Amino acid sequence: MQDEERYMTLNVKLEKRSSIQTSQIKFKGCSVMYWYKILLGISGAVNGILVLTFISLTLLGLCPSEWLKYQEKCYWFSNELKSWNDSYGHCLRKNSHLVIIKDQLEMAFIQKNLKQSNYVWIGLNFTSQKRTWNWVDGSPLVSKIFFIKGPATDNSCVAIKGNKIYSETCSSVFRWICQC
Repeated sequence: MQDEERYMTLNVKLEKRSSIQTSQIKFKGCSVMYWYKILLGISGAVNGILVLTFISLTLLGLCPSEWLKYQEKCYWFSNELKSWNDSYGHCLRKNSHLVIIKDQLEMAFIQKNLKQSNYVWIGLNFTSQKRTWNWVDGSPLVSKIFFIKGPATDNSCVAIKGNKIYSETCSSVFRWICQC
């Protein structure tokens, strides 16, 4: 009988100890899961903030560094000299194109931001297929807005100098303006 009591006492103590250890393990496991969930939540919040920042910058239409904003467009003025084709390629590499001037207000903005009065390439050239002046987006020049000084021949591209627009040989090297 004493042996039975001793056995039952030991058995109860072991069960209590076992259940305490199990509950401590579960508590520790719960604690790890708790911190994991918190870190996961923080990570999700940070990612959400980054996505919202990217979307808001895109929607606000902010310009890249070193570009100027005017009427929902961004402009980059070069300091180097290149041919029209090289200038065109440079703008493409910047995910943009040579500037397309739609009106006199835009022309005034460009003139105001030109640092010197040298020639500057714009996105207008003479296409031999159509025998017309076309912007780099394919649209034709509206001659009522701009008058081009010089011949309209093959290998003619347009540069501005001051408030005038000139037909120049596309292989000439000038500064240029990109737009996006």
